[in-house]
Amino acid sequence: MLKSMYFAGIGGQGLQVVGKTIAEVANEKGYHVTYSPKYGTAKRGALTSCFVVISDEEIGNPRKKKQDLLLVMEPKAYAQFHHDVKPGGTLVVNSTLVPQVEEPDEGVKQVNLPLHGICAELGNTKVISSVALGAVAELLTDIFPDTEEFLGFMLKQLSKRPDLLELNKKAFEAGNKAMKDSLA
Repeated sequence: MLKSMYFAGIGGQGLQVVGKTIAEVANEKGYHVTYSPKYGTAKRGALTSCFVVISDEEIGNPRKKKQDLLLVMEPKAYAQFHHDVKPGGTLVVNSTLVPQVEEPDEGVKQVNLPLHGICAELGNTKVISSVALGAVAELLTDIFPDTEEFLGFMLKQLSKRPDLLELNKKAFEAGNKAMKDSLA
């Protein structure tokens, strides 16, 4: 088993948090995992992305050309990377910020989710990483049948900020539910 993922957007959208969380949970479960971040020149507002590869065998290249799962959070990331999904893979598009999309490549499943819209409904756009993690976790049930593993790890990381726990839990659950509903 080998699953390659790429998360792309701009700084401040929580993509590094999503990638690191998935990598940490995979590592705790005994998988071979790589996490390879890419940063733009600015902390917020510049392009940022990360590769995550999970395998039950050693991983040779941590950055694959074509992904099993690609999450794009904003228009430039969509324009640059939306063709980088393997046939049989899934492209997740943040439809709040990327409302205009092309037909996906042949054999690619495209899921348009209003991730920032979900944050707005919760009243706080700062929980975008929790919403995105909840959505992506639903696409990883072939490896992690219990998506609560990601939620538990995330809440453990936030334990020093108890005031944020309930909001982030709601955000994770809302992202997870939105993905489940879109796949139904």
